[in-house]
Amino acid sequence: MVNPKLPVIWYGGDYYPEQWDEETFERDIRMFKEAGINVVTLGVFSWSLIQPDENTYDFSFFEKVMDRLYKEGIYVCLATPTSAPPHWMTQKYPEILLTDVNGVKREKGGRQNFCPNSEKYRYFARNIAEKLAEHFKDHPALVLWHVNNEYLNYCYCDTCARKFREWLKKRYGSLEELNRRWYTRFWSQTFTSWEEIPVPTTKSVLFWRKDRYQSVLPELYLDYRRFMSESMLECFLEEYRAIKKHTPDIPVTTNLIAATFKEWNYFEWANHMDVAAWDNYPGYKEDFSVISLRHSLIRGLKEGKPFVLMEQSPSQACWRWYNPQKRPGEMRLWSYHALAHGAETLMFFQLRQSKGGVEKFHGAVITHVDSPNTRVFQEVKRVGEEIKSLSDILDTRVVSQTALLFDWESWWAMEDTLTPSLDFRYLNEVQKYFKALVKTGLGVDVVGKDQNFEGYRIIVAPALYMVDEELARKLKDYVSNGGILILTTMSGIVDEDDQVVLGGYPGYLRDLMGGYVEEIDALPPEEKNEILMFGKRYECSLVFDYIKTTTAEVLGRFGRDYYMNEPAVLRNNYGKGWVYYVGSSTSFDLVWDLVKFIEREHNLRAEIAPPDGVEVIKKVKGEKIFYFLFNHSHELQIVDLPEGMFRDLIKGNLYEKKARLQPLDVLILLKE
Repeated sequence: MVNPKLPVIWYGGDYYPEQWDEETFERDIRMFKEAGINVVTLGVFSWSLIQPDENTYDFSFFEKVMDRLYKEGIYVCLATPTSAPPHWMTQKYPEILLTDVNGVKREKGGRQNFCPNSEKYRYFARNIAEKLAEHFKDHPALVLWHVNNEYLNYCYCDTCARKFREWLKKRYGSLEELNRRWYTRFWSQTFTSWEEIPVPTTKSVLFWRKDRYQSVLPELYLDYRRFMSESMLECFLEEYRAIKKHTPDIPVTTNLIAATFKEWNYFEWANHMDVAAWDNYPGYKEDFSVISLRHSLIRGLKEGKPFVLMEQSPSQACWRWYNPQKRPGEMRLWSYHALAHGAETLMFFQLRQSKGGVEKFHGAVITHVDSPNTRVFQEVKRVGEEIKSLSDILDTRVVSQTALLFDWESWWAMEDTLTPSLDFRYLNEVQKYFKALVKTGLGVDVVGKDQNFEGYRIIVAPALYMVDEELARKLKDYVSNGGILILTTMSGIVDEDDQVVLGGYPGYLRDLMGGYVEEIDALPPEEKNEILMFGKRYECSLVFDYIKTTTAEVLGRFGRDYYMNEPAVLRNNYGKGWVYYVGSSTSFDLVWDLVKFIEREHNLRAEIAPPDGVEVIKKVKGEKIFYFLFNHSHELQIVDLPEGMFRDLIKGNLYEKKARLQPLDVLILLKE
């Protein structure tokens, strides 16, 4: 659990009492208790309140608030306010403000507008974190520290340029080594002094293509991403260390802005977080498997340990172009969905809807109607009542027979350079293959390249663009010992320095593939090809591998163009295991049929096979077995159960052989 001091499911969210008078605060407490709220996040944007000038600190307001909340049985997740430096600070020390990708220095205003390498910013952030920890270290309400809020932006200022060059000196040792590994003889990019190396902006090596920046020196851009991810992580760590000096037993985290956020390598970050935490905002009509991927990725950051859901909206967001309300039952469904995937908290942004400011239309538990009689409040209250009896699901672990290998550096490297197709996107391929694994009911984890692969029957590694010799050996060991690996086009292309591995793609994985890719064709999205396999025709698009086989068996062939009848999908026996290779960006139908074929061929079977629109997650704790069943559809679903008797922990009903799932409903079945 997150903190044994509060051994229940945490239910609450962001609250800003500094925006309200005392009468409203007292009314809010009454409504919090009615809704079942037991944890409140305080102080996220309070820097100007608690430090009104450089030498003044005043924590009296939050001390009174925390005292009052604790008296009512409500605990506190206390935030450091460092995502939004106060105006007095940036006015006096403008070097704190970041410089954007166009080389423009930001002016004060907003949030996440600081340079992560500014010594002044780090000093003030470290200082306020330590003073907060020192002041509140013995407060009985404190159960979690929340550092900063949704780390967001890269900076490209002169300070970052200097720090970047220092980082490069440590990484490469000499300019000769840097030039070699950056392949700078191409386009006469050779550097003769460290001072010549720029930060990647639109004034230097970046250019805009369709929907993203790419680089004429992609190796530089890749290293800058690595450097920036480490720089922002160090901001977190400076606050972390300051807090831990005074509260070593209180867990510390930060709320990651989104699970699949491109800018930060979360696997590296998670090594330094006591518990992973993130903010979940599903898109309108977004497929449930996409949300499952994000939860599974966050769970995977700490290798299956429970995580904190720090934010979700009880109703609507406000920052998309269009912000529909969650339909009745959706908030409840998504809340249980998070718990099933490993969350042990259900926290909202926010508890009371703001009267002003840019997020005044963002949903909240207490809306502008200012009443507990709203539809949203009543749904929040229902969930709050239900989860009071569900503490048995704390410390459960998801059981998965399959895993998806997710790699930030492959994502960065592939999309930041000129590849055969601008429209071939890493996340699109990842989501497609993850969805197929979810549909099997076998359970899916998300793993990083440095994590343990043992125990998984299938690992899928879509578009694993960057593969060094160490990762190749690890994958070969996995397959040799009986694992099943699915690889795709655009895999194994480059090494850790973003240089192509010669000899044919997928580079160091050629032996696993049982062949090699001689060339990659690419066509506009509207021009399709097809793959003939299993007696069917499947649509494919964007990129098409021209494959030569060595030891692999051909399962599918292209149907058109100069590579008609040439291999498109392969199967190769390697040691005790098998490798499947898909040489194009295909329709989901092909991926799903291939996964079903693999299930049959290798005698894999889910204990509960989910119908379309249903998701099944198995969890265990000791001898106890739990099945979370979700009906994401708008139709009644009948689910076949394994042998035995099952009790629904939410309503207490008993089930045997079959379970009826109403639309947007959930069952938590404990095997009796």
